[in-house]
Formats: sequence, structure tokens, C-alpha cells
Amino acid sequence: MLILVALCLFTTSVQAQDTPPTASKKHLTKLPGLVIDHKNGYLDISGKVVLRDGDWLELLLCTPGTREHESILSTAARPSHIHLGLIMLGLKPGKPMTAQKVGEELKITQASGPLISVDLIYIEDDKQQIVNANKWIYNKNTGNDLPDNLWLFAGSSFIKAHDQNIYRADANGSVITLVHFGDDMLARQTQVNSRNDNGQWQARTKNIPPLGTNVTIRLTPIKTDQKTLKTENQGS
Repeated sequence: MLILVALCLFTTSVQAQDTPPTASKKHLTKLPGLVIDHKNGYLDISGKVVLRDGDWLELLLCTPGTREHESILSTAARPSHIHLGLIMLGLKPGKPMTAQKVGEELKITQASGPLISVDLIYIEDDKQQIVNANKWIYNKNTGNDLPDNLWLFAGSSFIKAHDQNIYRADANGSVITLVHFGDDMLARQTQVNSRNDNGQWQARTKNIPPLGTNVTIRLTPIKTDQKTLKTENQGS
């Protein structure tokens, strides 16, 4: 509840400076760079391709000026706005992976949160293409695609700086990640983090449209009984 209150207060402050939400239709809510479709139960983010052949991929989606060197897509939408949009669709965020030293041991708490499917929509040869996000990513050790297009709504976290609450994903660009950074908004169910991934994920260049292509990233909440995720272990 405290996180939700902080997010609402933070977003309200942001909206006072930026464009406030608008509703062109009764079932749509718009924020800069994203549209929440309440009727159909999904959220669309406006993004673009910023990387096609990276050899050390750690994110699917980041924000400008953060991690474009290791992310296929970038969006100008604020991660805190995306977070709020998912709450408006009825989701309750979980938590990113955390590591805490207990005595001589490092205690790892796995990421948690409701499941979100991620699909990518773009125009190619004047035709609309819709693909599962995992088809753009593969494991260099096996040659296999990322196992599925499901992420956890981990929800990032807040830190206090200069008497202000800062949403960490806004600051660091960790919107949709492939390995854990600890501030992930959408995270994989994996034990792999940014320190031990060994560059296992790479972009499947042949499936990715040209640099600069506009892409809509569609986030759709998934009922937990519809799909069971398998934990992605390093090297799998």
C-alpha cells in the first residue's frame, strides 16, 4: 500500500510537469508514450528498435540515455507510468530479486509478481506484424529462443534522494529485463543476474526489423492458472 501511495504521489508530481492523462474513448487512458486499454485488458507502450546485433543482451526494453547498448528496444514512456497503468488494469506488483548478506552467506530472494505476456507489434512491408517478444532473443550457448514471452511484474522500487522518492526504473531504465538488476519493473523468473549472465542472451538479428522501426510493446496480464513458468537457469 505504501508503494502504491508513493507511486501515485510521484506520478501526480510528474503529471503536473508533463502531459496529464487523457481519455479519447471511455475505455482508454493515455499517458505520454503509452495507452491503457481497460476494455481489452492490455497496455501498449510506444518504442523503437535501438539494437539488432548486440552480443551481450541484458534487456528487452529500456529508456533513452540508459542501457541502449544492451537493449533491443527503447521507449520514452516513464516506467513509473507503465507501473501505474498495470495497477489500473488490476495488478498488484511483486518485488525484484534482492540479495542480502546474512552472516557469511548471501541470501537471495527471488523476483515475484503476476505474469505479463509481452508481444511486439510493428509494420513490415505495409503489413502489421505481431510476434512474441522471446522470438527476438536467443541463448548463445544452445541456439534456442528465450523460453517464453512471460515476465513478472516485479514493480521496481523506490529510493529516497534529496528528500524525494525516486522510482528506480525511471532513473536506471530497467523496464523489461532479461537478467536481474534489482530495480527491474518487469523481470524474468530466472536466477541469472547482471553479474553472472556471461552474455548468454543475444539478439536474433534476422527476426528484428531495421534500427529506428517503431514498435508497440503490448503488455497483457496473464492468469496464473493459464501458464506455469519454468525457472531459467544459467546456460539453459
